[in-house]
Amino acid sequence: MTHINNSTEKKRVLIVEDEESNYELLKAMLRKKQIDVVWAQNGREAVNIAGKHKFDLVLMDIKMPEMNGYEALRMLRKQGINLPVVAQTAYARLEDENKALEAGFDAYISKPIDRNKLEMIIDRFVH
Repeated sequence: MTHINNSTEKKRVLIVEDEESNYELLKAMLRKKQIDVVWAQNGREAVNIAGKHKFDLVLMDIKMPEMNGYEALRMLRKQGINLPVVAQTAYARLEDENKALEAGFDAYISKPIDRNKLEMIIDRFVH
C-alpha cells in the first residue's frame, strides 16, 4: 500500500490556453519548479476539468474559442471553485489588467510571458 505525504505531494496547475506553443512554454517553465500541469484548450474544457480535479492554481488565457477566460472564471466561481485564477493575455495595457482584476482574477500576467513574473506569481499562489 502506498502512503502519500501531503507535504511532499506535487503541486498541480491547470493551464487554459488555446495556442499549443504558449502551453508548451508555460509547461516547460512550470516543470522546472516541479509542478504538474494539465492542459485545457478552452474555457469550457477548463470548467469541466477544474470541476473534477484538484488544482493549486489556474493560468487562464483570456481570448479563446468556445468560452473566453472571463466566462470561464464566472462559471468556476458559480460552481464554488475558489482556487486562484491568473489571467494571461496578449492585451498588455493597464486598463486590461484592471478589467481582469475587477472581473475577479487573482492576478494578471501579459504575453509574452516573462519568466521572472511567472515565478513570482507561482511563489505567491502555490505553496
